Amino acid sequence: MPLAKFETMLKRTMGLDVQSIGRPMLERALHERRDKSGVDDLDAYWLLLQMSEQEQLHLIESVIVPETWFFRNREAFNEMAQLQPQRPISAGQPLRILSLPCSTGEEPYSIAMALLDIGMPPQHFRIDAIDISAQSLAVARQAVYGKNSFRGNSLAFRDHYFALNEQGYALSETVRQQVRFIQSNLFAPTLLYGEAPYDIVFCRNLLIYFDRTTQHQAVTILTQRLAPEGLLFVGPAESALMMQHALTPIKAPMAFAFRQGAPKQEPVKPAAAPIAAFAPQPPAPLRPAPRAAAARAAPSRIRPAAELPVLPQTTLATVQLLADQGQLSEAASLCEQLIQRHGPSAAAYYLMGVIHDAADRKQAAADCYRKALYLEPAHAGAMTHLAALLQTQGDTAGARLLQQRARRSAENNPS
Repeated sequence: MPLAKFETMLKRTMGLDVQSIGRPMLERALHERRDKSGVDDLDAYWLLLQMSEQEQLHLIESVIVPETWFFRNREAFNEMAQLQPQRPISAGQPLRILSLPCSTGEEPYSIAMALLDIGMPPQHFRIDAIDISAQSLAVARQAVYGKNSFRGNSLAFRDHYFALNEQGYALSETVRQQVRFIQSNLFAPTLLYGEAPYDIVFCRNLLIYFDRTTQHQAVTILTQRLAPEGLLFVGPAESALMMQHALTPIKAPMAFAFRQGAPKQEPVKPAAAPIAAFAPQPPAPLRPAPRAAAARAAPSRIRPAAELPVLPQTTLATVQLLADQGQLSEAASLCEQLIQRHGPSAAAYYLMGVIHDAADRKQAAADCYRKALYLEPAHAGAMTHLAALLQTQGDTAGARLLQQRARRSAENNPS
């Protein structure tokens, strides 16, 4: 039986682009749910889906593979705790935070622990956590976790906020009471109806499962829920998409954070600071060009007329600024010239990959990420971005290997 109708249903109900998980995974989920439902074939299962909203939720849970742990990408939580909100915070006007999707609860609970750690009174913040999966929310509400939820070497928080029992590590009530769990999804018409805007929104590693049109719809919904000057945290592979909306990147490496509001239009300056969304790791300095003085004396001999003018002081920071302003073609041309004139570097190829990613040139982006990893095998940004691309292309095994490699690299080189 053709899978198109099932794909359409999943896209309508949860925004899922089946290409992001691969059709084999969908087929496995359909046959698993068909067998558990006791129907004879997929035609009968399709009829069951039309009559049972509960079965639709079961199918959705079968195609969701939650992968989360406490303080995943710790830089985001550190930055969130340090950035001051743009309005007074008090018990009467608490900091409002949204975690969507929240999966089994590790992310919203990490947010709560990070704020408690800096001394913020519990009555001064409130976290709403949303997920489509009732099964994941049941785990989150129980708040008892196994060893897989604790990764890396920085686990002092586990001793402070958890107690070990027969079932696992039970989270303290102090943290649990800060989070309200809600079953819904980003595209539900009644999502957070009547709720005030949020000062901080975490929506990480969800947009990679949507097609480009749905991604933009999702970002629009998120920004509508975000307070003026509010903060939005996304996943590493989603940062380039934010550049196409009225959001300003926060200069914080590896946080992938954006503030509500379009960037201020300023003249491009060659010595501009790197933009965090395009440089999770500071770019490596470019090697001086041979005969730099001669090049400055006779620029016409090194610059074809069709190319952009390249100043001797040009660095990757200029390319990043152009990309941040949405001038992707200009940024790509300038980045290519830098590589030709100064030689290859992991930072340059990584940035070129992010630019191609933002322009929806997936194969070109993947090629650049691979070149960056060839030059710098431990480049975290290239690994996470390439893993996301492989996932969207159905190469789940390759994506998983890169994710594991990036995790090992982070554990061996903690910030």
